Amino acid sequence: MRLETCAVVLVTFIYFVGNCGLTNGEICPSKDIRNNVTNMRTLENCTVIEGHLKILLMFKTKPEDFRGLSFPRLTVVTDYLLLFRVYGLESLRDLFPNLTVIRGNNLFFNYALVLFEMLQLKDIGLRSLMNITRGAVRIEKNPDLCYLSTLDWSKILDSVEDNYIVANKNDRECGDVCPGAAKGKSICPPTTINGHFSERCWSQYHCQRMCQASCKHRACNKDNQCCHEQCLGGCTAPDSPSACVACRHFLHRGSCVERCPPGYYTFKGWRCVTFQFCQDLHRQCKRSKSSDCSEYVIHNRACLPECPSGYTTMNSTTLTCTPCSGLCPKVCMGVKTVDSVTAAQALRGCTVLNGSMIINIRGGNNIAAELEANLGQLEEITGYLMIRRSYALVSLSFLRKLRLIRGDTQEVGNYSFYALDNQNLRQLWDWSKHNLTILQGRMFFHYNSKLCISEIRKMEEVTGTKDRQTKNDIASKTNGDQASCENQVLKFKQIRTLSDKIIIKWEPFWPPDFRDLLGFMVLYKEAPYRNVTEYDGLDACGSNSWVIADVDPPPRATEGKEQQEPGYLIHPLKPWTQYAIFVKTLLSASDEHEVHGAKSEIIYVRTNATKPSVPLDPISSSNSSSQIILKWKPPTDPNGNITHYLVFCQQQPEASDLYKFDYCQKGERPSPPSPHPHPEHRGLTDALLYSSAAAHPGRFR
Repeated sequence: MRLETCAVVLVTFIYFVGNCGLTNGEICPSKDIRNNVTNMRTLENCTVIEGHLKILLMFKTKPEDFRGLSFPRLTVVTDYLLLFRVYGLESLRDLFPNLTVIRGNNLFFNYALVLFEMLQLKDIGLRSLMNITRGAVRIEKNPDLCYLSTLDWSKILDSVEDNYIVANKNDRECGDVCPGAAKGKSICPPTTINGHFSERCWSQYHCQRMCQASCKHRACNKDNQCCHEQCLGGCTAPDSPSACVACRHFLHRGSCVERCPPGYYTFKGWRCVTFQFCQDLHRQCKRSKSSDCSEYVIHNRACLPECPSGYTTMNSTTLTCTPCSGLCPKVCMGVKTVDSVTAAQALRGCTVLNGSMIINIRGGNNIAAELEANLGQLEEITGYLMIRRSYALVSLSFLRKLRLIRGDTQEVGNYSFYALDNQNLRQLWDWSKHNLTILQGRMFFHYNSKLCISEIRKMEEVTGTKDRQTKNDIASKTNGDQASCENQVLKFKQIRTLSDKIIIKWEPFWPPDFRDLLGFMVLYKEAPYRNVTEYDGLDACGSNSWVIADVDPPPRATEGKEQQEPGYLIHPLKPWTQYAIFVKTLLSASDEHEVHGAKSEIIYVRTNATKPSVPLDPISSSNSSSQIILKWKPPTDPNGNITHYLVFCQQQPEASDLYKFDYCQKGERPSPPSPHPHPEHRGLTDALLYSSAAAHPGRFR
């Protein structure tokens, strides 16, 4: 049944095109062709690729594999064209002889055409390419590629500033010869680039096509006749919107139009579709329940894959988007198992899970932060929440916005919240700040050895499940059996601040057997806001957002000697910065008796202000004979609240050379010092600029 549904979704993309120069062809979805040249046969009937075309990673192909292989029907790619490590391919002139437009609706790292590490490519050869609507060109590391200096990209793109063409064959080694040049006949159109006037061609066989100046911004046909203003790239007949190779704006029933008529909607930035077409896509995706498809909607007279930012989805009848009040809900479907960071990333941004969640995280790097980044927006689960054998979890605070578990579907035994064998789980949520409701079902807690029973009882009260559990649902012997649960409250006795230090002292604490006290732990971190909890950023795999300092217990009071207060000097710290601080005991575990510790509340302390760093980038100018205007940027480290600046000025003696001439009579003026840097410095600047340019954005994998 699933295969049948997927087949229906695919058919929606196979859209036959008639008229408008796009005859006897199909609209095909994005193509990712790799490994074997026979996979390119999927392009045979494509006239438009509605998406991208990637051809890559063919290591065993030879030049003869591409001979006779041609796709003359392909005229438009709506996103980008990328070729990477296709061995044996020497030119694109036979593969895509009629490719005319690359629209660049979606780009590959800001590029619409990418040729990278094509080791045998000798020329590009896209002789029909007339327009790259959006995006730039990246041609890099093609050691045999010539005919790059004979191309005028400004005739194809609106701007060539972002093009990146480097590390190809040296122009001097190429000996590029345009058609007719060998016989002394110049047949290719010449243009000037960087002061160099030369003919423009794709290869020794084909000139670069250019329209005559009288066409201005319009396209032209192969006879150099101007096309209709709605055409893009070319046409089969002049001045006809129905004879365009591609449309400048939108294609509607075989004709190019500036905007879609009433009753039609723009689709993927280039064609008009009916409401029924958009609704069919929406319903097919809804029936398939696939995460790869989009439930299309109507917004601003366009058929879109989803509602734009600030709007939420509607019902399947109207397909309209409505503005959100606050954060827009994002509904995710199904039973989700979060057993890795990758699985959590699939739920990023979900606010409602129409299903259940099973968390089974046993290890990983920076788990707490990753889970909060990806699951932190989740507000509602319609089914149940299960945390099972998640040894990496110390707290559930990463589900910081979870407010409702409906329990419409429940785990076996009628459980809506299920926590089993989480060896390091110490906190559920900070119940003084978090509110959670469980509408239906019971809670299950077993073998959570560091989770105190008191923490579970708090959850019962907050969630409204206190009277639902049976005797065996919450095991008192296997929850919190390895934790110090009945902690006393440590109180601070002294807090002193400096600009880079905080001195704290707290009241002494000794357990009944003083040998059980190993020391104290002082935990602190920067806290711009007073909303941190003990377990923020903490997981059992070593990640911790707190800085931890160990403090030995003070000497015990003896006869004639008072008990010393334990304390600690926290340094080095940043000036005028708020820190969160708390202290807790470090105790030895005893099999013979139960040991209870102590812990302070989290306090917030701000360090003192100090001298700020210097203001940046001072600029002075004079707008009259008696005024100087001075501007600057604030210091990088204000180290406090800056209330004012001190400006010092001192009159400098005039240079004696200024009095040697009568400027009113001679009209002379002493030469100002050169604004240019010393040649050595200029060379260093140029080198730095070059190295920055060399680190061009975009990666290839």
